[in-house]
Amino acid sequence: SDVCSSDLKVYQSLKKVTADKKTITATGLKGELDLAGLKGEGEGRVNILLLGVGDAGHAGQGLSDTMIFTSIDPKTHDVVMVSLPRDLWVKIPGYWWSKINAAHGFAEMDKPGSGPEVAKAVVSEVLGQPVHYFARADFSGLKKGVDAISGIDIYNSSDLADPEYPCDQNESWSCGFKLKAGFYHMDGSLALKYARCRKGNCGDDFGRAARQQAVTLAMRDQALKLGNILNPIKISELIGIVGDHFKTDLSIEEIKRLAEIAKKVDSNSVKNKVVDGENEGLVKTSTINGASVVIPSYGVGKYSAIRSFVASYLLDGYVKSEAAKVEIRASGASNSAVMALSTKLSSLGYSVVKTSYTGNESSKTKLLVSSQNSFPYTSKYLSNRLGVQMGEQNKQKDQSSDIIIVLGDDYEPKDSN
Repeated sequence: SDVCSSDLKVYQSLKKVTADKKTITATGLKGELDLAGLKGEGEGRVNILLLGVGDAGHAGQGLSDTMIFTSIDPKTHDVVMVSLPRDLWVKIPGYWWSKINAAHGFAEMDKPGSGPEVAKAVVSEVLGQPVHYFARADFSGLKKGVDAISGIDIYNSSDLADPEYPCDQNESWSCGFKLKAGFYHMDGSLALKYARCRKGNCGDDFGRAARQQAVTLAMRDQALKLGNILNPIKISELIGIVGDHFKTDLSIEEIKRLAEIAKKVDSNSVKNKVVDGENEGLVKTSTINGASVVIPSYGVGKYSAIRSFVASYLLDGYVKSEAAKVEIRASGASNSAVMALSTKLSSLGYSVVKTSYTGNESSKTKLLVSSQNSFPYTSKYLSNRLGVQMGEQNKQKDQSSDIIIVLGDDYEPKDSN
């Protein structure tokens, strides 16, 4: 009876914040991929948008000032976190051009609960990647979550001072925030201030984004250290404490699967990236309608550099594990087309070992794989990318390549950006 009561409590707590569905959505959480269902590289990854919003009644209630695109490869346990600047100027579907943090807020005002889906759509458009899930927490959710796992360990690399940091009880007043460099075991209140600090020498949105990622990883590490993340009872207790301050469209089964994967992730190998102008040159500040905004370096709505930057870090686990040696031959296509494709594939994790020109004036684009194909995923991805069927080749003894791409005069580069 006590066991049944405990199980019911776990279920009820999880149901408060999770999606009401029974099937796993992201392909990557289902184990080995089905070749027939693959459309392109990266479909084995699981992409989650982490959203941070203000508490109810907060001056910026509904605005998602924290937007972290987190991509996980269940096969290799590779994790990439990409923070977007809250002032990025974007077209919000169903609305108008505005700062990206308003996407969630606009939708929530029109239809409570719809904000995360609109935010997911906008981020997917900017980054050129699917966004499978969201996880949203407000200020109180972060504070309670950190306290529920007995605090987090953070190394603050430099002195921080934000004279405009709002007061706890009245955010219309400035109380300021200072933190010396050093190691800290932070409670929820300090962790929130560390994550929100942005004025003074806190590094504006870009410095704040890096600290938000650090807090997220520290929470994951602490949860693992205590064994909470793999214990359904503990997860239920945490969710009960956070209560209405947390929401996700992950199902219970998906949360369990992600918890299993999280245990195998090495925090030191997580790639932490920020879409910024200083280090990456991806964006720049501008003024639109009298407001200070952030726009892509190539111009408003031109996301190609941002998309290429993100894609270069989302290496497909199946392509990596197969390690097929790829050769590209020009047979009607220009040498520049060959080099462009070689550069693109290399950035996506393919091993391009050779490029050449066949001398033929005209040919059709082909994808040739060995008759005993040991590279099914790589072949399928390349077939989809090139828009051609796979053909067989008889591999010669002195041939270094496993897969040959023949670019004919009918080849048209696929603009994935």
